[in-house]
Amino acid sequence: MSEHSPLIKSKYCPERLGEASRVTVIGAVVNLVLAMAKFVAGVLGSSAAMMADAVHSLSDLATDAIVYISMRIASHEADEDHPYGHGRAETIGSAILGVALLAAGIFIIFEVIDHLLTGELAIPTWPAIAGAIVSIISKETLYYYTLRAGVRLHSDALVANAWHHRTDSISSVAALIGIGGAMMGFPILDSLAAIVVVFMIVKVGGEITWNAFQDLMDRSAPPERLKDFKNVILSTKGVKRYHELRARKVGVDLFVDVHILVQPNISVSEAHNIAETVRANLKEKAGATDALVHIDAEEDMDYRLMLVDREKVEAKLNEETKRIDGIKGVSDVTIHYLRGKMLVEFIVDTDDSLTMGEAKKRTRDLRRRLLEDDMFHEVVINGRLTEKLSENNFINQKSVTPKP
Repeated sequence: MSEHSPLIKSKYCPERLGEASRVTVIGAVVNLVLAMAKFVAGVLGSSAAMMADAVHSLSDLATDAIVYISMRIASHEADEDHPYGHGRAETIGSAILGVALLAAGIFIIFEVIDHLLTGELAIPTWPAIAGAIVSIISKETLYYYTLRAGVRLHSDALVANAWHHRTDSISSVAALIGIGGAMMGFPILDSLAAIVVVFMIVKVGGEITWNAFQDLMDRSAPPERLKDFKNVILSTKGVKRYHELRARKVGVDLFVDVHILVQPNISVSEAHNIAETVRANLKEKAGATDALVHIDAEEDMDYRLMLVDREKVEAKLNEETKRIDGIKGVSDVTIHYLRGKMLVEFIVDTDDSLTMGEAKKRTRDLRRRLLEDDMFHEVVINGRLTEKLSENNFINQKSVTPKP
């Protein structure tokens, strides 16, 4: 059997990749055509704002390629080297996209400032106006098309690319206003409009980069998602309370960690079953990709770590049983650690030669001796029935009140 956990089934799938790729390729084709058209319109129309917009569309083409490549990498299934999948590739793609926007914006603003300082202010003409109008219509269409796909596929990279299209649309509006103002006798408005375009580019680029870096640093899931997880956890039978609920994104995938509180005296297998039910519910009802559920019998406290371990408990039991004639040994030792105290439960084997009364007395002596030790807060002893004692299991001491 492998020492590694089973590989996680990511939410990435061929259908999702196919739709995301189609949306990205369509956007890339439109961006290529627009970049060339804006460049020609900027040159023919003598518009700095339109030239800046052309560079923006060209940067869109580059980021389309980044989005396409990152989503293909992110769609790869989890493997032993990447047990949580490759979803971070999509986040890295978003970060690169944001940095590219920032770089393009900074480059353009230096170009525009240079034109302003040197006094090279040309009067735009009608081709620049036509280019701006075509850009606005095309980019708004791409924005809504890409955004809907991004939201439906829960893709941060597609949503970021959609907003990239929207900034192109807004920048074209600013360019249109600047070009119109320059044609009316205020040529400086064209360069000022280009500066407005640049600030829009830098703003969106900064936001995309910031959000991508936050996700790379395991930013928590949004409050509304945490609330959904909380409701699912508390609605699971057997869960008394929960704490340390955490969730983080890995691309489109969402991973949850939580501690649940269960009844302290249930079996390990029952507690495990409750935890697995919580895990399944988080995946099926709350959209988590996977969940790590830790079981607690009580609220976590540091004093639990100060209690003695099983080896010392069993050594003490063996030591005390050897001191009492007629007791052969103990078995099936169960230890409970609750509220900083320890309860031990076990089965005692008595010698078949003992009468019922003698066996009862020796068992009570054993319990008394154990409770005199500060190690034990409560001791529960059950007898292993022999033919002689089959009619009366007198050794069960569960009703005995523990030490205060």
